[in-house]
Amino acid sequence: MSDSDRGAGTLLVLELDALVGGPGPDASIDDRALRAEIEHDARVAWSRAGAARLGDELRVALEHGGRRLEIRTRLDARRDTRRGARVEVLRVVAGEHAGTDRDEHEVERAALAATLLSLHGERVAGAAVVDLAPDGAELRRVDVAWTPTVWEARLRERLDALLEALEQHSRQARARRELAASLAFPFDEVRPGQDALLRDAEGAARGGLVLLCSAPTGTGKTAAALLPLLRAALAEGRQLFFATAKTSQQQLALDTLRRVLPPGSPALAVQVSARHRVCPMEQHRCGDGRCPLQARFRERLRASGLHAELAGLGVVDAEQIAPRALEARLCPFEVALELARGAAVIVGDFNYVFDPRVRLAELIDVDDEERRPLLIVDEAHNLAERAREYGSPRLDLASLETCAADLASLPALAYRETATLLRDVAAALRDRATILASERSEPGPWVETPERAFWARIAERAALALPAYTIQAGSERERPAALRAVPSGRDPRPRDPARSLLYAVRDFARAATADPERFAAIWSPEEARVLCLDPAPLLEPAWSAFHAAVCMSATLVPFDLHARTLGLESPRTERLDLASPFPRANRLLLASDAVDTTWKRRSDDAAAVAGLIARCVALRPGNYLAFFGSFRYRDEVVAKLPGGAARVLLQLPGMPAGPILRRLEQNRDETLLVCGVLGGLLAEGVDYPGHLAQGVFVVGPGLPAVTLERELIRTWHEQQSGEGFAQAYLLPGLSRVVQAGGRAIRGPDDRAFTALLCRRFAEPAYRDPLPAWWRDELVDARDPVPALRAFWERAAPS
Repeated sequence: MSDSDRGAGTLLVLELDALVGGPGPDASIDDRALRAEIEHDARVAWSRAGAARLGDELRVALEHGGRRLEIRTRLDARRDTRRGARVEVLRVVAGEHAGTDRDEHEVERAALAATLLSLHGERVAGAAVVDLAPDGAELRRVDVAWTPTVWEARLRERLDALLEALEQHSRQARARRELAASLAFPFDEVRPGQDALLRDAEGAARGGLVLLCSAPTGTGKTAAALLPLLRAALAEGRQLFFATAKTSQQQLALDTLRRVLPPGSPALAVQVSARHRVCPMEQHRCGDGRCPLQARFRERLRASGLHAELAGLGVVDAEQIAPRALEARLCPFEVALELARGAAVIVGDFNYVFDPRVRLAELIDVDDEERRPLLIVDEAHNLAERAREYGSPRLDLASLETCAADLASLPALAYRETATLLRDVAAALRDRATILASERSEPGPWVETPERAFWARIAERAALALPAYTIQAGSERERPAALRAVPSGRDPRPRDPARSLLYAVRDFARAATADPERFAAIWSPEEARVLCLDPAPLLEPAWSAFHAAVCMSATLVPFDLHARTLGLESPRTERLDLASPFPRANRLLLASDAVDTTWKRRSDDAAAVAGLIARCVALRPGNYLAFFGSFRYRDEVVAKLPGGAARVLLQLPGMPAGPILRRLEQNRDETLLVCGVLGGLLAEGVDYPGHLAQGVFVVGPGLPAVTLERELIRTWHEQQSGEGFAQAYLLPGLSRVVQAGGRAIRGPDDRAFTALLCRRFAEPAYRDPLPAWWRDELVDARDPVPALRAFWERAAPS
């Protein structure tokens, strides 16, 4: 809805869908685009077999409640008869569900569309709801009881309700503008550096820019970015998205928002968590639309009063939503999405902004420039790799063959056709691996350009198979055991295995026929993968959907290299490089070249690394952190620590941080040494303020392991810009180093050191890409003990 003249408000333009009771949620975010494709293709096929016209635009002017209105819609179908026009609403269903389980909104939409056509001055013969098969065959037609006077009265009732809602929206917008003017910085004082970020973030929001901000851990960048963008969102009627990869950072954003959006506030902030984390169902039935928590969802949500209850909290996270939603027998994930539609701030994972499959397109893709949303991306150094994953589909040969066998034994035609497709893809992968094994002297995996014509045909077949499979799955009261949604491999999200493979086949085929300069196909006897070499083209469209953005991390320098990878090489991009906001006397940055952690030398120097760490921690009891490039090397060094040097706490893969943090909190007189890995939870997602850590050892530059994929990325960037090693290895590694090194000092009173242990930290190639304030403060000390002793002697008595 919109006013054609916002100043005078002379004509209010409404969409018919705003007057009709909304349907329940679609099966899942993943499937919503697919459902749209299914419906479009079915309608086109159906129209070719009859005399109906599709998509006629209708605009009806009328007066109501002292307002001049224009109501717009597109008719699903219109059929002209001798008695007048018949309006038909089309829905696509499986055969056994034709004419059953019809939502009230479909009948209402058909009748109200017919009413509008009559008010437009045309002769109307009636209305109907038509059920179609995915191939466009008409399954059933149900006439709607349409009496013009009755339905015009219903239309007027709906307009009364909508105008009241619009007035409430106007009151809310005024209240939000007043709130924006009153928002104050949520902490007692502004730290050094925060003032610059506050100023530049405000400028970005005002000027429609993207601000790349490199801010050390502990700067308080979350509050400094949130406040100006929240003000702009509230004042201008926009939504603000806060996207970050780690749940801990999402909680930090929510905690900050609680300081400025109290309960009862006119603005709501909501966390959208992953569906699998909040779903209680043993058998996940999102994909087939048969989940009891989603049945008649919006109708039951309205009746429950839950929406108003949660919206009144001011800031609501997934842990608050889930128990209340389940008590009302509603899907927690869909409740969060409903809240998000009216929220001022949406906090969630990168996926909901950047992943083409699951992004919240309904909220993000706003046509009105004056309503386009704002965006904050935190921990942005992780975004390029995540985007690369979005664009790098993989096919597992064993999964294809197993699923094809399961499907082939089922009677439904859609399942047998899917089985044939999966078998053909599996056979092609097996044949390609066999040929490459015979042609190449080295063992797999092998890099080879895909056969574009073959994969183009597969993409077409997958696009046809997906609708048929989706409709068949939705028609079943009980899914076959082999097709029930379950977690698979490293993916914790329960998914229908066959539908997941169909999506994977489609995405693989599309990537295999894309620009061969930006994608590389990798084949092995077990699997095939199309690797995205450059994520920038995948990210560029996402940035353009937002009016303005702040993209921030402790590790976004060198700016040019990161901007290139993130798709932000644009005149619209501004840069801000901040130094540490805390007293320089409270920190010490050391680099020791006494040890070598390169692959060839690291085992030889493991004892020397252990000795350096032991001598440093012996200077002062307390808590220390040591981060290594891998668990294997970590264990090699720990095994050589002198007896009694420290009590070692080992990070185990997948373990939570809580137990270790409690041990550190309780320690008062021991020397505890937490040993983890660079890039892991303890090195990036956890803070250690106060006495939780007084020293951090970073052992080596954290370069990713040399793999075929990394080498392909290196080669591509080398050919494009001569930055191959930097993009593939150095920037990811040094991002981990800076993240780990900033864990200990989180406030102005914290006092700690960071010791970089490896000769490479003395080399310009490794030192120059570090943040400027690191380079300025880094002390070269082959033996760090004397410098550390002097640092502790300068400390105030504890």
